[in-house]
Amino acid sequence: MLLLAAMALSATAQPVASWLESKHDFGVFMEQDGKVTCQMRVVNTGNEPLLIVKAQASCGCTGLTYPQDAIMPGDTATVAITYNPSGRPGQFSKQALIFTNTVPKRSVLEITGNVIPTAATLDKQYPLQAGSLRISQGDIPMGEITRGKNKTQYLSAYNASTDTILVSVQGGCNYIKPAVVPDTVPPARVTALTVHYLSGQAPLWGLNIDTLTLHCRPLTQQSTAIDGSADIHVMAQVIEDFEGMTDQQRADAPVVGLDCGDRVDFGNMTAGDVVTRTFTITNKGKDKLAIRRLWVPQGEGVTVKSDKQEVKRGKAAKVTVTVDTSQQHDGILNVPLTLLCNDPDSPRVTIRLVGIIDNKK
Repeated sequence: MLLLAAMALSATAQPVASWLESKHDFGVFMEQDGKVTCQMRVVNTGNEPLLIVKAQASCGCTGLTYPQDAIMPGDTATVAITYNPSGRPGQFSKQALIFTNTVPKRSVLEITGNVIPTAATLDKQYPLQAGSLRISQGDIPMGEITRGKNKTQYLSAYNASTDTILVSVQGGCNYIKPAVVPDTVPPARVTALTVHYLSGQAPLWGLNIDTLTLHCRPLTQQSTAIDGSADIHVMAQVIEDFEGMTDQQRADAPVVGLDCGDRVDFGNMTAGDVVTRTFTITNKGKDKLAIRRLWVPQGEGVTVKSDKQEVKRGKAAKVTVTVDTSQQHDGILNVPLTLLCNDPDSPRVTIRLVGIIDNKK
């Protein structure tokens, strides 16, 4: 009986690791602030000394400090867990394994958090800034869209503050439908600006450039977040759909002809003068030729005007090109003029406007 009693006493005499904390959330903090540390406490609720035999972190970014001496029954000790955010922006979840002389002998501790990148990292991933909102790019290229069809594109934005912000967008119209989802952005989280483009409502054939404005403002007056705004340019090439044409329609289609070839030569000009040249667009096909657009880049001092928007079979339209040489600063005129029309074989024709500008009067 004495032997059985001794064996029962020995079986119940053991340490017990009771953790007061097994998880810790560091919340949102800045990468530039460096390492963060938390303390997790363990109580020996057993009746024998408790030993931490080994501690193992899930990665090299996490450091552990734990007591080397025995923890006597009823005593409390702490394990320090340190996380190094350097080069590790974004959300994280790490585990630490603590091995003790108990049953079970392994305990799992967990740390979580969200790291806001340094300014240098943000500049690479989100170069455009609107207060505390960082934006991945300043343009949304929609690419080519056949008129009548729709297309959706998006860009991402990041809340670089430690407070929640509200994001809104302005500048939408009947052919551009923007939305910010979500519009309430917690710290160190991403939102998206989505643009739905309805090409059938676009005002111009060819290149259309429109501007949206993203606004950021803090959710509360006490917030440390900064309000601001940034312009986003939406660019789309609206093109004509020729794929559904029958063989007969193609045979009867308009055919564009130019009497200037692929260039209009202004020759030698004197700086400061306004010079005009003309050329003709002839319809060599059967159906009416529709001049969809005559386009030149802005800021070149060049204007283009046609006396007709539709050209009947065998007829011609007269195009007048005017160059203000005071806006040409390199001494050489070399500007592309783009003709968009409903010729299925040549819907886009580029004509070079060339010349030499003498700066001496």
